[in-house]
Amino acid sequence: MSKNSVRLTVFGTECVVGTDDSEAYVRSIAAEVQDCMQALSRQNETASGSVIAIVAALSFCDDYHKANKSTETLREQIKGYLEDSTKARLEAEEARKETARLQQEVASLRARLGETESDGPADSTIDAPVQRTACTGSFSRPTREAGEESGEFLHYFEEEEKENEEAKDE
Repeated sequence: MSKNSVRLTVFGTECVVGTDDSEAYVRSIAAEVQDCMQALSRQNETASGSVIAIVAALSFCDDYHKANKSTETLREQIKGYLEDSTKARLEAEEARKETARLQQEVASLRARLGETESDGPADSTIDAPVQRTACTGSFSRPTREAGEESGEFLHYFEEEEKENEEAKDE
């Protein structure tokens, strides 16, 4: 970018500024300084132009330092958020791996028991010890549909009782 020479008049003083910025930007900055100095001169009409310029410079420098401090605080917060995000992403990946491992373990145990997926119930939530309710986020035990048997476990004992009764009758 070429260097621009911009002629300005701020608070009655003319100056030429060499800058890489556009002339419009430099003029807008000069207008801001002019407004600040005029406001300060209205507050203290006996102050000299030098004192007003110094107070304006102090004001702008204070604003600059406060903005930098605020920016640094935001950077630190963002850094913390990124660290938290990375940690959560790693935990989610570990949970996915653990889920896959447990699914393989369940499949292996079912294979050992001679079960296949078609042997199990049609609704997989029936055998689940608890299920999460989507709307409320709470957990509850799933209910069986009306007319469904109470379960293989109790059915096993009912059959065993019948066999015992038949053995006694013989």
